Amino acid sequence: MSDNYSNEDAKQAHDYLLDLSRLTVRFAKVERAPRYPSGDRENDVEHSFHLALLATEMAADYYPELDVGLVAQYSIVHDLPESYVGDTWTFGISDKDRAKKEKAEKEAAEWLLHELPPHTAQLLKRYEEQVEPEARFVRFVDKLTPAIINIMAGDANTFVQDHGVKTIEELRAGHAARAEKLQKMFPEFPFIHQVRELISDTSAKHVFKDKTN
Repeated sequence: MSDNYSNEDAKQAHDYLLDLSRLTVRFAKVERAPRYPSGDRENDVEHSFHLALLATEMAADYYPELDVGLVAQYSIVHDLPESYVGDTWTFGISDKDRAKKEKAEKEAAEWLLHELPPHTAQLLKRYEEQVEPEARFVRFVDKLTPAIINIMAGDANTFVQDHGVKTIEELRAGHAARAEKLQKMFPEFPFIHQVRELISDTSAKHVFKDKTN
């Protein structure tokens, strides 16, 4: 390791740190749909930390062939485009609205690639390309997090309060439709599909206080 850097290098590092800090502050203002027990909505910084914890643990325990450090880094940057375009709740989303969401986030990612410091920019670029198994793994584990937060939320859950889901059958139907799409998107991670099914069932029972099997 060398410490022979110039004053110009120090100024560049100073600017990088301030730029990333401004981005973090802006990112923390982006509210997501899931609610905490207080009723407050989760924000994107909290979500990214939550995902990093979940994804690295799952990778370390069940997918040792993955680079856990890269999984953690992709978790941190995965939603950075939302710092420009916000979060869109995808439960029951139409194909038209999903296409609009994806287009807006792609454009935001392109803007960010010109603004971010080099290491963070290349991480976001690689994540958006969805070629590396670590990037795909993070994207899939990310799909588990809304239901997990809603398990914690109690009466503040978004399925009932924000989306008018009235029965456990309706919620399970929504989860099943989502599961079918995810099976096609991520066929290489059968174990995560198995875990997601358990989480969806726990979520449905918890939301409607259904303790039956």
